[in-house]
Amino acid sequence: MKITILGCGGAAGVPGISMGWGRCDPAEPRNRRLRSSILVESGPTRILVDTSPDLREQLLSAQVRSLDAVIYTHDHADHLHGLDDLREINRIIRRALPVWATAETLDAVRGRFPYAFEPIGDISGPIFRPLLDAKPITDRFQVGYIDVLPLDQDHGYCRSLGLRFGDIAYCTDVVAFPPQSFAALRGLDLLIVGCLVDEPHPTHAHVGRVLEWVETLRPRRTVLTHLGSRLDYQSLRARLPEGIEPAYDGMILEVPCP
Repeated sequence: MKITILGCGGAAGVPGISMGWGRCDPAEPRNRRLRSSILVESGPTRILVDTSPDLREQLLSAQVRSLDAVIYTHDHADHLHGLDDLREINRIIRRALPVWATAETLDAVRGRFPYAFEPIGDISGPIFRPLLDAKPITDRFQVGYIDVLPLDQDHGYCRSLGLRFGDIAYCTDVVAFPPQSFAALRGLDLLIVGCLVDEPHPTHAHVGRVLEWVETLRPRRTVLTHLGSRLDYQSLRARLPEGIEPAYDGMILEVPCP
């Protein structure tokens, strides 16, 4: 299974409009971060997790021209508001694109993008908007060759979804895990986990909390994503224990399928 980090930044990206580079060295290219999203691939199956506002640039950089599904972790703008660029995928695949999310998240997506769920009479003609097929997540599900186990997460003022794909887990925008979700993260080859800041935060995990999780879960490899502008790539990497590293845009991670 192959994971491509399409973006590993927080809601503002790095550099941000108001904060600029923060504590990040602008001379280090791995500090330039688009908003968080990943591409999951196994055999011919491709899943996009979240549609960030940087989606066009991300799909072009990764040379993605087709998708089998989109999964939304939650409905915050930095994970959703690139949705309109999915019409470019519809123009290539010539069918509705399944989008998986909790019922609550799907309601929010429909509320902001109602036109994306309306049928198009002639799919062979011009496509001027996204064409999406809503798929409520109630339990684990399958997309092509990829099995997906959804995990409930505490995102401070709302819930978000973590996702386990075989021996890989993607858990961004999380400050705490319910016991059942945390237990489901044992036995991982790869944990990709959100880590926004150094200091405790009301809605996102910080470095100390992530290190505590890793100490308990013992994944073979851990990659930190959703990184804010106060976390410089080289400085952070130098102080992390062996087996834990920061993500960077375009990073490719491969794990053999079980």
